[in-house]
Amino acid sequence: MDVIGIGALNVDLFYDVPSLDLAGARFEAGGETMDDGTLFARVSEALSGMDLVARDGGGSAANTVVALSRMGYSTGFLGIIGKDEEGKFVLGSMGNVDTSRVKRYRRTGLCISLLHEGDRSLLVLPNANDLFSFAPDDIEYLNSSKIVHLSSFCSDSALRMQKQILELLDDDVYVSFAPGEKYARRGMKQIGDIVERSRFLFVNEREVGQLTGLPPAEGCKALVEAGARVVACTLGDRGSLIVTRNSELRVPAKKAVVLDTTGAGDVYAAGFLAGYLDGATLEVCGEIASAAAALSLSAYGRGGYPDERFLRKFARELL
Repeated sequence: MDVIGIGALNVDLFYDVPSLDLAGARFEAGGETMDDGTLFARVSEALSGMDLVARDGGGSAANTVVALSRMGYSTGFLGIIGKDEEGKFVLGSMGNVDTSRVKRYRRTGLCISLLHEGDRSLLVLPNANDLFSFAPDDIEYLNSSKIVHLSSFCSDSALRMQKQILELLDDDVYVSFAPGEKYARRGMKQIGDIVERSRFLFVNEREVGQLTGLPPAEGCKALVEAGARVVACTLGDRGSLIVTRNSELRVPAKKAVVLDTTGAGDVYAAGFLAGYLDGATLEVCGEIASAAAALSLSAYGRGGYPDERFLRKFARELL
């Protein structure tokens, strides 16, 4: 197995909205809000008169392994969905990803993606994701992979489960980590041990600031000092920054028609890991990642994700 993901699994619901002020709440552009159901119900009612523009499977690590699978890599996933129709939908959205280790309990997580003038804000109802756990044979499964890719959960218990998994992973299994805003807000005191174990750390400018209190270049260096081997920081239309202990690379963004920015960072991670698995230099990994992310912007959800044709064409041009 090339890459196994661990993280939340959701049904993503996409709405074009006239404003990010909705149902008595102000949603921050680029932000992510977790809810126990009260705000989610109010927002759902407010959206009832608007068109649902797309519905797709979601979750950061899930997006990354789906994109890698479409590019031809062998991928699997460890997570939890509900015993409901939404759970069936999520499994169907995973394509060729091995979902045999996905557990089912109660209700599937939901995520509303509010899209407004090129920005997006997420409202998450975690449901079953909060109950994530693993079994002993899951560790054997994870140790069969080259890379284990982690993204965030909402609950403290799920984060503890992830940390326990890392303690049980073989040393030769690389860890890739995309903390997202949920974990970045927790700060280094809570996720520093995962950062330290990470071969690859994928963050955006906002998350670097939350974790380090520093601008991107200095913040990425601080994260390398904290133990991450490679830090890749996306900077929107200013491209991305790739930092190691001995190098700092800047990769320009690719031109794109932006329809939906949800998951673009997840697809960036997929492109980067694809390049790494194929033996590319860090610069080429960044170029592939930027092109993959740009492609994903052109459609809602996973509709614009790269496939094997993209990777073959791109690899020929760069390797």
